[in-house]
Amino acid sequence: MKFVTHLLVVICLCILPYRALAALSIYTEEWAPISFSVEGKPDGLAVQVVQEIQKRVNNQDPIKVVPWARGWKIMTEQPNTVLFAMTRTPTREQRFSMIGPIATGTINFYALKDSKLKISSIDDAKQAKAVGVYRSSVEEQLLMEHGFTNIAPSTTPLLSAKQLMKKRIDLWCNTNLTAPSILAEAGASIDDVKSLHTISANHLYIAFSKGTPSEEIDKWKEALISIKTDGTFAQIYHRWLPNDAPPMETERIGQ
Repeated sequence: MKFVTHLLVVICLCILPYRALAALSIYTEEWAPISFSVEGKPDGLAVQVVQEIQKRVNNQDPIKVVPWARGWKIMTEQPNTVLFAMTRTPTREQRFSMIGPIATGTINFYALKDSKLKISSIDDAKQAKAVGVYRSSVEEQLLMEHGFTNIAPSTTPLLSAKQLMKKRIDLWCNTNLTAPSILAEAGASIDDVKSLHTISANHLYIAFSKGTPSEEIDKWKEALISIKTDGTFAQIYHRWLPNDAPPMETERIGQ
């Protein structure tokens, strides 16, 4: 009887750690230089930050680069899911847990350099023929909340940039963090466009879906604090955004 009891204890001790360490499904998107893929492998500022966190919490789950709409759908339906880099909004704070920020910028309306459009408020952009946005992005959600009916969503930010350069849309709504890289990929330059209006600040976080263990999220937060404290975060940040100051505070928000 004692042998059976001891055997059950050993089995339980072996099983419990595996239950506690549920695998995470980790997703990001094509959004250089924050995140992108090279020959099937993820890279970019946010990717390298997450990979460093993974090293420190002993997590080896793969990072998958997918369209944002797909990552968003999985994030809203399944526990133990990580999606980055996610712009912080009040609505998202109610739906997810987030740690960060891992990057900060602004969301702007961009037009061609020779555009005659004048915009002094977000509502002024409703007069444009079409405003290009990345489908299911914070930019699209923001414009929809303001009642825009002239939104032209695209499957990738690159497609929106190309549409702007070909004058198929009047405005492109995007963050300043990624606009230069996306335009370069489109065969253009940030000097070919101008920012007509800044809509809001853009603070990017690592987001966790409902049902993800709170202690796991806290481990990731502590790891993010440690890489900011020892200088690793600043090194990564300046590698990708050499002219920008990295956000050094760290917080956990949301669920």
